Amino acid sequence: MSLEKKKQSSSYSKAGEYFRYLLLKGFLKTIFILPYLSDKNLLKLIKLARKLDRTKERQKAFDVVEKCFKEKHPSIRLAKSIFRKSKKCREKLALNFFYRAIFSGRSKRLKFSQENNLPAPFFFVVSPTMRCNLKCIGCYAAQYKKENDLPYDVLDKILKDAKKAGIYFVTVSGGEPFIRKDLLKLFKEHNDIYFQVFSNGTLIDERLAKKLAKLGNLAPVISIEGFEKETDLRRGKGTFKKICQAAENLKRAGVIFGFSTMPSSKNWQILTGDDFYRFLVDQGFSFGWLFQYIPIGRAPDLSLMLKPQQRLAIRKKIREIRNKLPLFVADFWNDGDYTHGCIAGARNGQGYFHINTNGDIEPCVFAHFAQDNIKEIYKKGGHLWDAWRSPFFKKIREGQPWCKDHRMPCMIIDNPQCLRKVVFQCSKVYPTEKEAEKIIKDEQITQYLDNYSSSLKEILNAEC
Repeated sequence: MSLEKKKQSSSYSKAGEYFRYLLLKGFLKTIFILPYLSDKNLLKLIKLARKLDRTKERQKAFDVVEKCFKEKHPSIRLAKSIFRKSKKCREKLALNFFYRAIFSGRSKRLKFSQENNLPAPFFFVVSPTMRCNLKCIGCYAAQYKKENDLPYDVLDKILKDAKKAGIYFVTVSGGEPFIRKDLLKLFKEHNDIYFQVFSNGTLIDERLAKKLAKLGNLAPVISIEGFEKETDLRRGKGTFKKICQAAENLKRAGVIFGFSTMPSSKNWQILTGDDFYRFLVDQGFSFGWLFQYIPIGRAPDLSLMLKPQQRLAIRKKIREIRNKLPLFVADFWNDGDYTHGCIAGARNGQGYFHINTNGDIEPCVFAHFAQDNIKEIYKKGGHLWDAWRSPFFKKIREGQPWCKDHRMPCMIIDNPQCLRKVVFQCSKVYPTEKEAEKIIKDEQITQYLDNYSSSLKEILNAEC
C-alpha cells in the first residue's frame, strides 16, 4: 500500500472513530432524557432509529418496542423507572450493557469467532469465592471447597481475555461475593464491563449501596424465596428482614437491582400468585431470575424438586406477570423456547459457561464437571477461550438442543441421559466437587430424573 493510501486509510479510520463517538454521545444523551419524553415523541425517536439502521438487522426489535408503546405495555413503565436511577447506574447500563455487550460487542464477538474458529458466547459466570455467611437449604454451590478464593490476578486476566473476545457482560456468583472486599476494586478497574452480582443481600448496608451507586457498572441480584416464611425457611431466621433492608438501601442509592428465586415444592404456590411479584415491584426490584431446584450440592433432596405440573404452572404465571407488571422475570428452565434450548458449554450466540472458585471451567453452574482449569491454562500461557475448544464443551455443543421441544432445554433434569452420555464419553472429565457424580451415578437420583423427564414430556405433548 502506498504512503498516500495509508494516510487516506488512516484518515477514514479516524473519521469513523469520531463518527462512532458522536453516535455514542448522542445515544447517552437520549438515554438520560427518555423518562421525560412523551410516548408520542418516543415513537418519533423509534422512527428515526429505524432510518439509521441501514443493515435492517434490528427492524424486528423496533417493531416490538413500537408495539409496546402503542399498547402501553408495562415494560415501558419498567424502562422509565430504570432510567430514573442514579446517573452513574443509568450511564453504565446504557454504555456497558446495551451498547458494549449487546450492540458493538456482538460484531466484535462474531469477528473474534470467525478469526479463531470458536463459538461466540454472550456472557459467563465466575465465582470468586465460595465463602458465605449463610447455609441455605439446597444450595447448588454448598459442596465446593471454601478454603481458597480465585486469586485477584487470575480474575483480572479472565476479564481482560473476555473483552478481547467481545464479552462485556459478566455474572458474578458464589458463595457470597460481597465477602470479598477487593471485588469493588475489580469492578472499578473493569468499568467497561457490566456485572450482574448474585448475593444473599445480608451484607448490603447503606455504605455499600452508595459505593455500588458510585460504581454504576453492576446490578446486585438478591436471593429471596417468597415472603418471610419461605425465605427464612431456606435461608435462616431473620434473613427476609435483612433482604428488605438491603432493597431499601439500594433503592435509596439509585442502584438497579434484581432478585433470584429457587422454585421448589416448598414455595411453588407463592410463585403462581400475583402478590409476591407485586411485593417485589413495591420494594424496587426491576428484574429477576427463577432457578429451579435440582438435586445437587449439599444433601440432594428429591422431595424439593417441582413436579412437572407445578413447573408448568409457574411457567404460565411468569408469562402473565411479564405482561401485567413493570418487572422483567426470566425462568432459566421454562424459558428454553426463547433461547432455543440449552445455552451451556459456551454455545454460540446466547451461550455461557461457569468458572468456579478453584478455576475449574464448567459448562454450566449446575453441571459440576470440567475438563479444563483456568489457572492451569494461564500457567501454560493460554487464554480463557482455550477451554471453549475442549472435547467436553464441543461434545455438549454438538448435542444441543438436547430435545426438539425447547421447553425441555436442560441436559441435567429434562434430558438426564444427555449429561451422563457426554460425561462418560469424554476422557479426562472430572467432578468439580466431592458429590457431583451423584447426579449421574446415584441410582435413586437417576431413576427419579428419568421418570421426571418422561412425565414432563408426556404433559407437554398433550398440551400440543
